[in-house]
Amino acid sequence: MSVKPYFQGRLIAIGGNEDKVDTRVVLKRVVQEIGKSDYNVGIITTASEEPEQRGKEYHHVFTSLGAAQIEILDIRTRTQANDKTVVKRLQALDLIFLAGGDQLRLTSILGGSRMLEAIYQRLAAGALIVGTSAGAAVFSDTMIYEGRSEEGLVKGKVLTTSGFGFVENIVFDTHFMTRGRLGRLIQIVTTNPTCFGVGIEEDSGVVLKGDETLEVIGAGQVIIVDGCDIGHSNIMSIEPGGPIAIENVKIHSLVKGYGFDFKKRRFLTPLPADSASPTTSPPASASTFNPENSETKESK
Repeated sequence: MSVKPYFQGRLIAIGGNEDKVDTRVVLKRVVQEIGKSDYNVGIITTASEEPEQRGKEYHHVFTSLGAAQIEILDIRTRTQANDKTVVKRLQALDLIFLAGGDQLRLTSILGGSRMLEAIYQRLAAGALIVGTSAGAAVFSDTMIYEGRSEEGLVKGKVLTTSGFGFVENIVFDTHFMTRGRLGRLIQIVTTNPTCFGVGIEEDSGVVLKGDETLEVIGAGQVIIVDGCDIGHSNIMSIEPGGPIAIENVKIHSLVKGYGFDFKKRRFLTPLPADSASPTTSPPASASTFNPENSETKESK
C-alpha cells in the first residue's frame, strides 16, 4: 500500500469527446466542483493541432456555463511557457482546463517550465485542475504516450514517459472503450503492480477526492486495473515483441455514481437512490457512496 498520497488537490480527469452541446453533464459537473458562480477559467490549448479552434470551442462552452472571465492560453513554445506574463495570467484562475490533443506536446512544451510550476501552485492553493483526453493523460507521474490497442499485451509496445505528476501510482488512459485500450493498462500494471490503471471512456470522467477516492461521472464506463493480486507473469523472461502472460489481474468496471478507494483498493457503490434529494445536488465535499461499502471485504 502506498505511504504517499495518491493525489493532492482538486482534479477531474475526462476521457475525451465530452458533450459540449446538449446535456453537457460532465462539463456541468466540472463547474459544480469549482464551488463558486463567479469563476475564472483558463483554457490551455497546447496539446491541440488546432489551438485557435479549440480555444473558441471551449470559450463558447464556458461562457454558456456562466464563467466570469475566460483566459485562452495558446502556448506553442517553451519560450512562451517560461514567459512571466503568461504565468501571471494563471494567478487568479479558479479552473485550469487542459484541452485534448497530443500529450507529448503538452509535456515537451510545458514540462519544467514556469507555467507548469504556476499550475502546481494553483493546485496547491485550491484551484480545480481538469484535463480531457491528452489533458487527462498528463495527470499521471507515468504517462502513456503511444501504443496501438491491438499490441497492448505485447512487451515493449506501450511507450511511456514522465507526466506532470498530479497523481502518483495511477496511470490514466482515455477514449478507453471506444479504442479498446485495456491491454495497454494491463501491461503497465504487470510491469509494476504498485500502480493502478484507470481507463476512462469518452464523455465520462473521474472526480478525484481528498479522501483518495474517485467518483465516476458522465455517460460511459471507467475501468480500474489493479495488479495487487498478480501471481505469475512472463514479463521478465520474454524478449521485447513477445506476448505477455499474466495471472490474476483484477479489473473493476464502474459507471456514473460508482467509485473506487485507492488506499483500501476497494470498489465503492453509490448511495441508494431514495437517500438523495431529488431536487438538489450534493455539495462537492459530500460523500456520495454507500456507507455499507465499509463492510465489504478489502483486498489483501
